[in-house]
Amino acid sequence: MADVSSRDAHARLVRLLAQKRLVLGVNIGVMSRPGSPVFRRIETALPTGLGLFGVIGATVIGGVTLGALALTIGVAVWFLVILPRIKDQVYARSYAFVTSSPAAFAQAWEARAITLRAGAEECRPPDGDWIAFVRATPTREEEEEGGHR
Repeated sequence: MADVSSRDAHARLVRLLAQKRLVLGVNIGVMSRPGSPVFRRIETALPTGLGLFGVIGATVIGGVTLGALALTIGVAVWFLVILPRIKDQVYARSYAFVTSSPAAFAQAWEARAITLRAGAEECRPPDGDWIAFVRATPTREEEEEGGHR
């Protein structure tokens, strides 16, 4: 169970993220692999399988030329359409996961899957102290009052 300090820091983190005072960086490579709490196998397996069957089908029906064309189109669609969509979905699920509880945030932090950024300053695991970083970043209300913790 998270201690009071990390629960308070996590609540502040969620508030700062909502106010866009902090930016959550997500290592998509870490969060989109098996074992990650936000991994969805179907995101990569289905498009890859459909592409493979499409290329094989095009090759069988139209020969090597049509197969090569289908492969080229498939690769372009993968990099221009599918991969950006997967990245956005993994980021959204990661954001929801780390803001759900202090334990979830700690799990992602320990896996080195996330970073925090406030302007030019960045806090990275394992050396960065995310609690101190969050406490040092003023909320919108604190900035309007003219100071922060």
